[in-house]
Amino acid sequence: MVRNILRKYNFHGRVARRKPFLSKAHRRARLEFVKSSLKSLRKFWNSVLFVDESKYVFGSDGKQMVWRKPNSELEMKNLTPSVKHGGGSQMVWGCMSAVGVVNLHFIDGIMDKYMYLDILKQNFKQSAEKMGILPYYKLYQDNDPKHNAHICRLWAVIRTPAQSPDLNPIENIWDHLNNRIRKFKISSKN
Repeated sequence: MVRNILRKYNFHGRVARRKPFLSKAHRRARLEFVKSSLKSLRKFWNSVLFVDESKYVFGSDGKQMVWRKPNSELEMKNLTPSVKHGGGSQMVWGCMSAVGVVNLHFIDGIMDKYMYLDILKQNFKQSAEKMGILPYYKLYQDNDPKHNAHICRLWAVIRTPAQSPDLNPIENIWDHLNNRIRKFKISSKN
């Protein structure tokens, strides 16, 4: 009965979207960061390498909703096939600048500050060289604790406000890559 009344007033049950919690202080800090970034010269932003990691899940998108009648849960049209030895995920580290994208590093295991430091040592300077922005490159990353670890502060890092991973433009590339991957039936890392 309550559900019918809610639907009558155009309320529908949906999965809540996940977004970072932003307090008033976070919003002010983000606005100040963006305003100060706009003042930076184009030459400055052309020497910035934006880095981040992303996780890609394959084999299953998780829960799939279906509309069905009572006692019809085992009908073929209401089932989602599962793969016994398929599926999984792959974590990747990537790098981009105003020039384009370069190295993509596949991450095995759980990444900590030591693994992150190794990834930077293997890829960062090489990426800056490929993009032609040596020796004045700067690193733009989010505030993940492993990124801010003392041992990982070897490069000129642009300080970003708290709760601001979405300000990194590489997030748009991750989203585009995820949409492209979803077009294929990928079932394993291979």
